[in-house]
Amino acid sequence: MSGTEEKADKSAIIIEPIEISDLESSFRDEIKSMPHGKELSACFACSTCTAACPIASVWEYKPHQLIRMIILGMKEEVLSSKEIWLCLTCFQCQERCPQNVRVTDIFFDCKNLASEQRMIPENIVTLADELMTNGQLYVITADWEREDLDLEPELPGLSTDEIKSILKETRTGKIVGGDD
Repeated sequence: MSGTEEKADKSAIIIEPIEISDLESSFRDEIKSMPHGKELSACFACSTCTAACPIASVWEYKPHQLIRMIILGMKEEVLSSKEIWLCLTCFQCQERCPQNVRVTDIFFDCKNLASEQRMIPENIVTLADELMTNGQLYVITADWEREDLDLEPELPGLSTDEIKSILKETRTGKIVGGDD
């Protein structure tokens, strides 16, 4: 194998080509039209957001790559990525961006678009169901633990009915209920 062929093989492994026909420029415009997306085009992929992100090292797509994917119009890839759901919302990326791109807020917008298209990870649906069913995500203290601590069996005054009725009218209720 010649040196030229070896280089071609290595680059084929590292970089997957982007199909121009799969790009949706309207996706970029859709994000830019949202309240926090107007600075989107100012991103020059400096990677400051990625450097600031405490969990970027475990992401397949880094924050700066997701922003670049949005700019390119890679709607399907962005909305189906697990990274937009894994974001810690610590705002470190956004705070440090030299171009004031609202990275975290844009990821929120992407999650909203993904949920409208029913592209929601199963664990998020499970959390939404738990919230709708119990009015809270976590049991504060199990009954047996409360008993061991000589506490009342149930938390006094904890009523989740109002929370449940409010949630039914939100996106969370639509996720769980399946309403459009």
